[in-house]
Amino acid sequence: MHRILKRWVRCVLEILNVIMRLFTWGFALYRWARKREEFLLFLSLALWIDSLAALTQKPILEDLGVHPEPKVLAPLLALFAVIEGILLLATSLYLCERLKTMRGQLLIILTAVGGSAYVLLATLFKTSPLLLMAFPLPFLGLSLMVIGYTLIKREVGVKSTATLFPIGAFLLGVINLTYPVTITTELASYLYGAGAVFRVMMFVGMAKYALFQITPPQAPSVDIPHGAFYVEEKRNLDVILQKMNSAGNGILITRSLPDKEVPAFPVFWVTTLPPNQSRKDVLTIRPTDIGILVDLVKKHLEKGHSIVVLDCFEYLALENGFEKAFKFLLSLKDYVIKFGGTLIVATNPSAYSEKQWKIMKRELNKLEF
Repeated sequence: MHRILKRWVRCVLEILNVIMRLFTWGFALYRWARKREEFLLFLSLALWIDSLAALTQKPILEDLGVHPEPKVLAPLLALFAVIEGILLLATSLYLCERLKTMRGQLLIILTAVGGSAYVLLATLFKTSPLLLMAFPLPFLGLSLMVIGYTLIKREVGVKSTATLFPIGAFLLGVINLTYPVTITTELASYLYGAGAVFRVMMFVGMAKYALFQITPPQAPSVDIPHGAFYVEEKRNLDVILQKMNSAGNGILITRSLPDKEVPAFPVFWVTTLPPNQSRKDVLTIRPTDIGILVDLVKKHLEKGHSIVVLDCFEYLALENGFEKAFKFLLSLKDYVIKFGGTLIVATNPSAYSEKQWKIMKRELNKLEF
């Protein structure tokens, strides 16, 4: 009786594993269809291959009433691992803007040729399953770790439930990377259970990421000229924020949280403190996560927000160095101008050297009231 119950539980868990992989792929595909973000094309294909890999595992097939030949499944699983690893690697390279470079393309070619040749030769020479998987699974593990790290740094960040996807992928990658060493030890069953937990994390994170919504502005435009500007006096900044609040249009990047009424526009609070959970319209951003900050602003611009107010450039320059902070400012300006919006930097000339302020003034005009 106990053995039957144990087999039934294992069967249910295996089927749930397949369903969860399929839904994770489905959420990624849904996000791609809705946003048309090109990196999600590679990621959704990788997750589809991951779902197929689950369906080609002997225990799952037997639970479904199919009794395949193990010698056929092993090479198929190895090839799926290589293909999934290549797609995940392509996703990472795309997010890092290196997929179009010669090095990036050469890396994809080498892994595709080397991985497929390894599986072919290992199959033709009838090697053991352990040797057959000795390259594909660690390669897949490394690719999962890279995509997890890249998604956190370039796309998802670390401030929401969506972060569970890259964290789960990274930890799952660690398990796959240890495959040749741990598969024949007592740790194997425990690592399999940990892998199931990490896949739940990936499922929850991808669901949150796919369904994440940015609220469009209440009014499509605000009575402020288009372009890139700076303001020196606080009263001028207060006027701008009042206009943004009336229109429900704009993005504020600041070191100072609004301490009165809840603003009618999104606020990015730049701080080293843990994420703030008490304010639904406030998203905490670490000062060194300026790449993530640019992506978040871009997403709001795509939704129709037309004003970006940067009220902490000096702090970003302090944390990242002036050169890196200025590159961030240029990226911000380019996106705002591309979407026909307005960038306003609230700053004080006395905070910079003469050379630095000259560079700033080349990119920003003084906003006259």
